[in-house]
Amino acid sequence: MARARSSFVAVIAVAAVLLVGGALGRPVSAADEAVLIPGATLFKRIDPFYPIIARSYPNIGINLHDDDDPLIVDYSQNPFATDRALAQGVERAGAAVRAADGPVIVIGESMGSMVAARLAAELAAGADPPQPSDVRFVLIASPEAGVANWFREGARIPLLRYTVRRIPATRYPTAVVTGEYDPWADPPDRPWNVVADANALMGMIYVHGPPSWDVDLSDIPPENITVDDTVTRYFVPTEHLPLTRPLRDLGVPDRLVDAADRILRPLVDAGYRRHDRPGDRRPYLSDGRIRRNGARADVTEPTTRAAEQRAERHASAGLPRAVGKTRGAAPRAHRPARSGRHGDGVGD
Repeated sequence: MARARSSFVAVIAVAAVLLVGGALGRPVSAADEAVLIPGATLFKRIDPFYPIIARSYPNIGINLHDDDDPLIVDYSQNPFATDRALAQGVERAGAAVRAADGPVIVIGESMGSMVAARLAAELAAGADPPQPSDVRFVLIASPEAGVANWFREGARIPLLRYTVRRIPATRYPTAVVTGEYDPWADPPDRPWNVVADANALMGMIYVHGPPSWDVDLSDIPPENITVDDTVTRYFVPTEHLPLTRPLRDLGVPDRLVDAADRILRPLVDAGYRRHDRPGDRRPYLSDGRIRRNGARADVTEPTTRAAEQRAERHASAGLPRAVGKTRGAAPRAHRPARSGRHGDGVGD
């Protein structure tokens, strides 16, 4: 019964993507110009390593377009003056989109995804907006899909000089790509769960930033895709816990680290509401409030056969079941890194 229900959900998800999200899933054309918006960086003007970092920016969303010479939007990227940086990014990215000769795909990552979301809203509200067939957006690792949901919309965070916003639905096809355990885009719903917090902190190294740039939407299981009007959300499974990845990197045998993962994963996943069972009354943080309503209708619970297999392994080992966990197909091989052009040079 569970497998039949999962298959039915997968069929519905595929149909929804084809009918509603077709513009995002259409084959990439050589005519599509790519506008890439990088995320935040500290001390950009004085960081001697920034030119090296900037050379990696053409790899943002490298599997999502075929533009051999993508335009990199240059803006302040200052996380301690976020609203100002976002406004500057919108201005410069907007100029690039308006100057394009044909269809454009705008890909933003982290802070860059916040720029892209604001640009979509600005273009849609303009006097002469581009047609939806001419512009599409991809938001990778957006904080406004994750950690911003801890706060009320419109709340002011003085340290960052940032006003909290949600990702808007506009007339333009928009893909929101979230990596599992990304600390900015997929933080714990229960930040008092210190094990989940530690895992998310390691996700800054193993999930956020460059590890997310080569995402390929065709690798994401259909049951991990949800469609809401023009916004299509992709949940990218993370195979290994970031918390134990350093052990793997140090050469600890996989069988030992896998055993540690089987113990730690239920503790980590307890920090995420998507794993709650119906009627669960444990508190969680959302929209600036501690909630305890036991409802799960609005919680996306991705599931795959791999998740079921892992649950079976947990059961055979006498471990609690981690509900709704996902594991996707193996990623496709990376395309070679390419050089890109910068819109205005390096610096503010």
